[in-house]
Amino acid sequence: MELDTPMIGLDPEDNVQFKPGPCVVAEMRRYSSRKASEYKRKVVGAQEVDNWIEERGEFASPAASEHCGAVRWMYVCVIIPTKGSSSRPLTGGSFACTSPTALDSDGNYLSSNETLELALSQETFDRLTTRYGFSPQVQEAWRYRSSSGCGARKIEYDDSSGEIKSLVLVMSIRLSGSFASVIAINHDFRKKCTVVLALRVSPYDQTLLQKALESHQDLVGHPLLIPTMVVEISLATNMLYMQKIRHELSVIEKATGQHAWLQIPAADAPAHDSELSRLGHAVKIHISLSRRRLDSIKCWLELIKKSLKDLEQPISNSFVRTAGPKHEYEQWMGNVELLVQFRQVDLCYSDRRADNQVTAIYGLLSQRDNMVGVSVAIESKKISEASKRDGSALKSLTVLTALFFPATYIATLFTLPNFAGTPFWLYWAVAIPLTLVIFGSWASWTFYRQHQIAQETTARNIDQDIELDPERAFPPSPFNAASSSFVMSTLRQIRLQTKQSHAHSTSADAMTQRIEHSVGNKNMRH
Repeated sequence: MELDTPMIGLDPEDNVQFKPGPCVVAEMRRYSSRKASEYKRKVVGAQEVDNWIEERGEFASPAASEHCGAVRWMYVCVIIPTKGSSSRPLTGGSFACTSPTALDSDGNYLSSNETLELALSQETFDRLTTRYGFSPQVQEAWRYRSSSGCGARKIEYDDSSGEIKSLVLVMSIRLSGSFASVIAINHDFRKKCTVVLALRVSPYDQTLLQKALESHQDLVGHPLLIPTMVVEISLATNMLYMQKIRHELSVIEKATGQHAWLQIPAADAPAHDSELSRLGHAVKIHISLSRRRLDSIKCWLELIKKSLKDLEQPISNSFVRTAGPKHEYEQWMGNVELLVQFRQVDLCYSDRRADNQVTAIYGLLSQRDNMVGVSVAIESKKISEASKRDGSALKSLTVLTALFFPATYIATLFTLPNFAGTPFWLYWAVAIPLTLVIFGSWASWTFYRQHQIAQETTARNIDQDIELDPERAFPPSPFNAASSSFVMSTLRQIRLQTKQSHAHSTSADAMTQRIEHSVGNKNMRH
């Protein structure tokens, strides 16, 4: 199975299928009495979809003077699972997600092999996107479904009067899930109506959108109501990821014991060090994903604030009749921005906790490696002590051999026929002096080698001390300060002359070699 990463880039754009079927449409209106209608939701067929697009029949829009604003929704897609997925396709504009193929069980890494099925014919979809100015931005947003997001804004002006006629905004943004939803928005300032085309929106997200619209029904008709509402939902659902990060951090802190929560005792670390390390890096990945979502939300907020500034006059003419809705929207935007800042503070705090735990994990791994090294050193010491005992035994055996070998050799000689009748005292007269000579020679040589090795070791240590610090090797004292200074200066001069003589000898050797080489070349010519 192919795993996707966040560094995918553009996804294939040819995996879109058009299969006409039922679509879900919804609508909410606000009247001059500031009373909003109920959120009406209906499943429509192909013929009713045409009426909805053309605003005919029961979907006809009332005159602009009869209402203060309207929002019209259409959910038109179903996600087809890839091969091997057990997901069950649903109808009626619902959503069936592909089976997760990434490390995260929530599917944070999107599968680029999934297919987008639109419950419209290609002709109807082209007519819908052309009528409301969604093409080709919708197709581009689908191509960027694996990235942090995609957006496009277009302001249409009236050719005769030069006034702003409509605002088109296409958003690729993550709502409750890790997949990106594509939401295309068209607000007509003359009709005070907002048309929303929603692709890849799950039933749960549809419910969230409905509740958010009902909670902000006094702002129905505001051109930036839907973008702000979508951003607020994405920010609110991001709390689920924050809770997941906090839970995983608590598990790691309990395993490592590196925390300040006195009421949480430290538990035994996982049996495998790789498992604990994997958990630590998984938390870092989740923090990066959550930070990416917050950064994309900040991008959308900047675009919304810029649009609010650019459309200040059209909004005042078409929507704001009193100061109440204007102040309400400004306070709402301020609250959303404040929540974004708080989420960033939480992310920074969680990131520091994760860094501390990753450091603690590496510390635990290093401690375990050190303990293994200590145990290996202990075993090596035991082996060396056993080897030393074996060497002592072999030495004793050698001494015994040297002690009895001369007498054994002489006894073997006296058994020959040539020495028959030799007195017995002669054997001892020869064997004892020979044994003493051999044993004494071996002992003298052994003591001489030990003394020579001790002298070489002492001289080597003195040379190292002088090389590092002559003053430390010969510390001055109040009684022999002059002699110590003389010794140290003498040592420095000796070292300097040694280095110079070595350099001169090296250069002289090189000069001699060059002269011999040149003389040899001349002789060869002659």
